[in-house]
Amino acid sequence: MNVCSYVSIRTPSVSVNRVCVFSAKKTGNFFSFLFLCKKYDIMESAKNICEVTAMALKAVLFDLDNTLYDFSTAHKLALRAMAEYGESRFDVPARRFLLAYQQADKQLKEELPYVAACHNRVLISQRMLELLGLPSVVTPLELYETYWSTLLHSIKPREGVVELLSRLHHQRIRTGICTDMTAHIQHRKIAALGIAGYLDVMVSSEEAGVEKPNPKIFHDCLNKLHVRPNEALFIGDSFERDVCGAHAAGLIPFWLNTTNEPAPEADFRYKELHSLKELL
Repeated sequence: MNVCSYVSIRTPSVSVNRVCVFSAKKTGNFFSFLFLCKKYDIMESAKNICEVTAMALKAVLFDLDNTLYDFSTAHKLALRAMAEYGESRFDVPARRFLLAYQQADKQLKEELPYVAACHNRVLISQRMLELLGLPSVVTPLELYETYWSTLLHSIKPREGVVELLSRLHHQRIRTGICTDMTAHIQHRKIAALGIAGYLDVMVSSEEAGVEKPNPKIFHDCLNKLHVRPNEALFIGDSFERDVCGAHAAGLIPFWLNTTNEPAPEADFRYKELHSLKELL
């Protein structure tokens, strides 16, 4: 990570920007930079990432889906498995099954906006079967298990995730997951990824009662860690939900842009990453 590309800090007694240039050339290591800034006792500003230092860095929070692992690819595999199950069980073409799933998903998100229940695959499967005129009692559980068993067996941490979490743990920087969706399935994902031992807390939108970008879900996670917003970084893939939400909550936002999307305009500073390996 080229910290010099976005850091420019000065104090009356020392030009930290020059020190950071030296540090980046010498180590290229984000955490070396953070602890170097701590040495000079510089206070951070949650509103301007150019002023962020490790002086008060106590926690790093993460989104889960499409941040710590590739949800999009796993989701496609799971949908295909569910459609194939439906085709064999009900003699409904897989394509029709998928179209009904998309319609059900859209309806629930419109009817249950910004609450965890809109992601519930039992509810989506139930609505999908109703749209198709098929039995919608008990069968949703079969579709639910087909979807999630496929997804959970296919996921693995993104490159750099385990190393990054291990380093944070070793350096006694607390970690948390702040995620939309229901708690049960998010815990199952964390277990499947094998990263539970590196995490201190998790807050889901089911627990918070709101979804990102609502600041409450971020603050609930910070409260569990006993950390103030300006003492934490947040890393996520959704610009609207993760970056804007984290900024509104007072955290330092890092945008994980693995698909190389154009950078949105914003009236605040944030750091763009293309891989979590950049933090190692």
